[in-house]
Amino acid sequence: MRNIFFNLMFLFVMVGCAQPTLNKVQQVVEAQSELLVDCGLIHNKYVVLYELAVNDSNHIYLISDSEFPVESHLESPSKIVPYKDKYLCFIELDEQEMPVADIKEMTGYSGNPMVEIDYTPKWCVVISKFGEKRALVELSSYEDWSSWFDIVELWPYLSGYVEDYPVQMGVLSHDIQLERYPGLSLNADSIKRELFDWNGVRIKSVYGQMYLRNNTTSTVCLSSSTKEHYAVVNGRDSLYLSLCDSLPIVLKPLERKTVEYRSLSGQSGSFFFEHLASEKNPWEYFYNLFCRSTYCLMNVNGEELKTKVMFHDIGNYGFEVTCEKFGKETLFRILNHGIYDKEDRIEKNTKLWWTEWNNKSEADRQKISDAVDEKLSEKRQKINPDKE
Repeated sequence: MRNIFFNLMFLFVMVGCAQPTLNKVQQVVEAQSELLVDCGLIHNKYVVLYELAVNDSNHIYLISDSEFPVESHLESPSKIVPYKDKYLCFIELDEQEMPVADIKEMTGYSGNPMVEIDYTPKWCVVISKFGEKRALVELSSYEDWSSWFDIVELWPYLSGYVEDYPVQMGVLSHDIQLERYPGLSLNADSIKRELFDWNGVRIKSVYGQMYLRNNTTSTVCLSSSTKEHYAVVNGRDSLYLSLCDSLPIVLKPLERKTVEYRSLSGQSGSFFFEHLASEKNPWEYFYNLFCRSTYCLMNVNGEELKTKVMFHDIGNYGFEVTCEKFGKETLFRILNHGIYDKEDRIEKNTKLWWTEWNNKSEADRQKISDAVDEKLSEKRQKINPDKE
């Protein structure tokens, strides 16, 4: 009887201390984070491991040194793993967030990320889908960058990358503009089903931004004798994209530039969209065509050099749908299967944290603010020890 009692007690303790289950990719991210902690490169209590992108070959995570257990835009972790005096906080594209109450209970966090200040992205780690570490990129070595395409070390791990091409091109965004407002009688799911159909809600254009970077130490000129500057290819069908900037485009040595593009008019009723409609999951299929089968048709320094175009996997998880009547205001988003809507998460969590902050007493708010000021003063003192 006594043995049964002790066995039950042991079982309860083990259940209470159970660690979250990590897949093989997360295990490698965990090991890399623990190594950074052991090397003294993480100074705060929380290590935020934010999944930036997933493509056919790789997972890309952002590792941040943080004073709070959520992402800077307030997305919450789906898993938290204690390590020494730190907490590893996993924020995944396809996993449900933990309730804030559970996060607080597990970590003892009593502050508020609306007023906390120290959230420092430090590294990007690339893990293959088979669970092999492929790269660790230190972000402090890059200055004046505005796009993840500016982080050149990430290029080989993004969709559509072509090595040793004089001009690196990449799809930064791809959005859908409807021909007409679908009306209140149709919900987003109905529109998604009908969007490619001949008699459904019609697509006016596909538009977005394209990234250009001259990889050479010489001036490069992009030109074309037609308006067909890029093609999204699906077998014998193509959706042609045209730059909104006038050609030729001249890029100085190592210059980078962002330009607008739009699909050529008259293609909304083409075989391209008709054949997409026959796919089992037409939107995810369309998304994958942008990732894998977008080609540049322009001339580079007068030579016809057709090549694949790189894809900005980070932040691109589907399509935003707009209507000409409402400008660029997003009507709804069509996300890849299994991906949670980040905008909804951020909006929900922002309201939650603000409500919590406003519900605190003046004394509690002052206490948190004083603690933040004290931490800031300590950091300034470490940076400039000779200044009071």
